[in-house]
Amino acid sequence: MLPARVASRLARRQPTTHLPLSFRRAYAAKSSSTARSPPPPPPFETVATCPSPTCGCAETPAMPEGLPIDFKSPLNGVVSAYAEQVLVCTGKDDWVSRIEEENSGDNLAADLKELFGRGGTYSDPWHNISVLNASFPSSVPKRSELQTTSAYLLPSFKYVPFLPRVSFDSVQALAKGYLLPEKLHKMHDGLSPIHRDRLTRKEAYRSLLYGVRDVEDVLVLVCGHGGRDMRCGVMGPALRDEFERQLEGLGVGVARGPVEVYEGETERIAAPPGEEGGEKKLSARVGLISHIGGHKFAGNIIVYIPPKMKVEGGEKHPLAGMGIWYGRVEPKHVEGIVRETVLGGRVVADIAAARSGFTRSWHTHSLTSITRQRSTLISPCQIQRLSRQLHTQKARPTPATPQRTLPPTRRLKSTTTRKRLLTPRTIPLLLALAIAGVAWDSQWLFPSSTPSSDPSEATILANGRKFVPLTVTSKDPVSPTSFILTLKPPHAGGGAAPLSSLWDVFDLWCVEVKQPQIQVAREYTPLPGAAGDDALRLYVRALRGGEVSTYLSRLLPGDSVEIRGPHGEFDLRSRLSEAGGRVVFLAGGTGVASALQAAHAVLPRGVDVTIFWAVRCREEVQGAAPAKQKGSKASSSWGWNPFSGGKGVGGIQAEALSAEVGDASAVSRELLALKERYGDKLDVRVVIDQEGTRVGEQDLSAALAQTGSKKREAPPPVSTEGCKFHSQTAHLGMVDGAPNAGKRFLSKDEDCACVPKEGAAIGKNVFVISGPEGFIQAYAGPKIWRDGGQLQGPVGGLLGAMQKGNPDLLRDWIVLKL
Repeated sequence: MLPARVASRLARRQPTTHLPLSFRRAYAAKSSSTARSPPPPPPFETVATCPSPTCGCAETPAMPEGLPIDFKSPLNGVVSAYAEQVLVCTGKDDWVSRIEEENSGDNLAADLKELFGRGGTYSDPWHNISVLNASFPSSVPKRSELQTTSAYLLPSFKYVPFLPRVSFDSVQALAKGYLLPEKLHKMHDGLSPIHRDRLTRKEAYRSLLYGVRDVEDVLVLVCGHGGRDMRCGVMGPALRDEFERQLEGLGVGVARGPVEVYEGETERIAAPPGEEGGEKKLSARVGLISHIGGHKFAGNIIVYIPPKMKVEGGEKHPLAGMGIWYGRVEPKHVEGIVRETVLGGRVVADIAAARSGFTRSWHTHSLTSITRQRSTLISPCQIQRLSRQLHTQKARPTPATPQRTLPPTRRLKSTTTRKRLLTPRTIPLLLALAIAGVAWDSQWLFPSSTPSSDPSEATILANGRKFVPLTVTSKDPVSPTSFILTLKPPHAGGGAAPLSSLWDVFDLWCVEVKQPQIQVAREYTPLPGAAGDDALRLYVRALRGGEVSTYLSRLLPGDSVEIRGPHGEFDLRSRLSEAGGRVVFLAGGTGVASALQAAHAVLPRGVDVTIFWAVRCREEVQGAAPAKQKGSKASSSWGWNPFSGGKGVGGIQAEALSAEVGDASAVSRELLALKERYGDKLDVRVVIDQEGTRVGEQDLSAALAQTGSKKREAPPPVSTEGCKFHSQTAHLGMVDGAPNAGKRFLSKDEDCACVPKEGAAIGKNVFVISGPEGFIQAYAGPKIWRDGGQLQGPVGGLLGAMQKGNPDLLRDWIVLKL
């Protein structure tokens, strides 16, 4: 038996020498963390518990069997930190489990998650963007034919009323103008300057979004995503009703309809009815939102207090510009939350999901002042500590607790030791990477002197991997808003083939034009030129708010423009029959440039071509517009609705473009020159939006039914299953230019899988549509986004509706969307 003093000493020493290594590491980490100074208290007042209701409240609804509310686990850490939260206004109270799958994936949440989700273009683990659906209805645009979606940005407290659903450009503008960080995290310091520039916010894009305003209403967001978890599906609607009742009972106006955006000298969001003039009454909006994490803590709510909100007496609200997260909220808590948080500016500590629940935009009062949006991480112990300080009359001193430290051990390595980068094991790897980098850069620094076998790379544009400067030689107006820009290489000769040689390689092609100030590029389709002409001619419309078109409209002869390309689009001749065939081209606005390319490529082969050209105003067709015909209907906007026109009788009803047209525009003259050369092989029809004319079902039916100038009996059908040129099904998942990058010499025998039959010619007629996205969607259905690229997608719109009524309508046709 050992003496008591010795046994006690051994008992104190044994844990140090015999504890497992993992336990000692954990204990050491814990000891070091507890030794740190406590974090500063939160910059607001708290109450320990939610006050009891002073009046009757709704009963807490019963939860589904087997799905109880968790009242034991801590709320701390149930919400992931984020830099910005986007609320997509859907007007619906519930959604499928994955909100990006709503409406077969055609929704704003899916577009944003494609950009900011895992693996997205702008995915950044240090700048998380949270995308949620909300039950708030979207604002209604003045043009009822437009399909737009509204969104709230929090904690920026911005409201974006109109995001057109027919254009991905508006989503890009939202991302680049509001959602990307103003400054990248230091972990991105190793990126190239160009890459860093792509991932940072640019104020110039904000001008592309119409009517963006500050949010002045209190927003109460309640998770009601029953399609994800029935607990929130049951609790959410009950809490929404209770919040609306309690807010109105305490004098806060509740807005329930869509946000109205008025136009005037300055745009503004309308106040609730009866509150115009004088001091604006405090108002709130209560909505259901999709999954925010922690369904077992239902109900989950977020209360956003607008930055300009004031309390009684005119002082700034203590929680202004912040979002307060609460969990395990029941109807009995609602009155207390309204009184304490919304009206009083105090946080209820016992139901606060506090880990990343308090978001605010402020200046950090320290040695360096930070003025960007940031999330403040506040632990429950801070709230409880501050609550005790605020609500205890006399604080008791806390005795200092001696920190137990472990003696040093040889088994544990110091965490401050720097790891050597150059070791015998890493040197070969670094050398291999250096050699690979030099080899990669050499193709740019020291291009091969061996001429390329690709004729498209023989011009000054080379292989299309880098931008090449061209010089503006002329700018010829077409209409008050459009012009033709002619570009030529600054130095002739040099052994490069003329740019006109590209017409022998491609049927349809385009180039990229760069706007150097904001480093963005847009594709433009060159107009056909004369043989041997070393120039590019671009048909440009100066769009209001368009980055590149506005830039081009300001150029003068002698200015330089950076061009990259060429990029081949679809190979028409490989799809047409060797015996001829037909091409019907539906062009909207400047999309007629592609129609001219198609006519230039196929008319010499004896192919019959019909071009429908839809323009905004008659000035695009002829300089001096004739008086409007009696009974014609003017249109104030370019809203393509092909279903609005009558079916008519007979053949094509659209106005024919003929040599009799007076004062023809530059583009019309090019169309008339082709018509004079090829006669009846080319038929050009014009419809004018401001005069109320449209390409209707009767026009398309007549064009598709024509058999061409060579009358022949219908050949027996050819099996085209799996053919990349002649199967419409194979085109569903096809990108522009596939399968041969638009270059005929790259076609392979296996690309055409047609099974020939006696007396039958292999090939199809081709229907092509080019123009704005809304125009393409109205007539042929939208292109689809998948895996970061745009695919052809199924035939829809007016053509799809016509095909349902007549399944054989497009049997001999391939439909291509540019």
